[in-house]
Amino acid sequence: MPCWRRGQRIGLVVAAASLVAGSACSRTPSDSAPKPMDLSSRQTRVPGEYLVTLAAGADVKAIADLYGRYGIKGTQDLGRNLFLVRLTEDPGPAKLEELRGQNAQIKAVQPNFVYRGNGRGNIR
Repeated sequence: MPCWRRGQRIGLVVAAASLVAGSACSRTPSDSAPKPMDLSSRQTRVPGEYLVTLAAGADVKAIADLYGRYGIKGTQDLGRNLFLVRLTEDPGPAKLEELRGQNAQIKAVQPNFVYRGNGRGNIR
């Protein structure tokens, strides 16, 4: 077999592989990449419920000391220093975060967001 024929075949194989790879990686406007979501504006939160993370070695009493003025209905230990806290009066996330900054025993506080399926097996 002549040398140039082998080179032609190799060239055809490389060209075909490039076409297949290129078409597999391309996107059409109908299947465009998902856009990042601003979760804070799209998620709803459970009013009066917050996830509070304690610093290592902190006592759960720190939660009552800091947030007790809002009437604690319940505190549930979720493990790994994370607690679900239910308040009678909800001052809002900004106020709880402001108070958190005043107590080194409270590592983090965030609203308890509602997550729901979107019907396609994905959770939002």
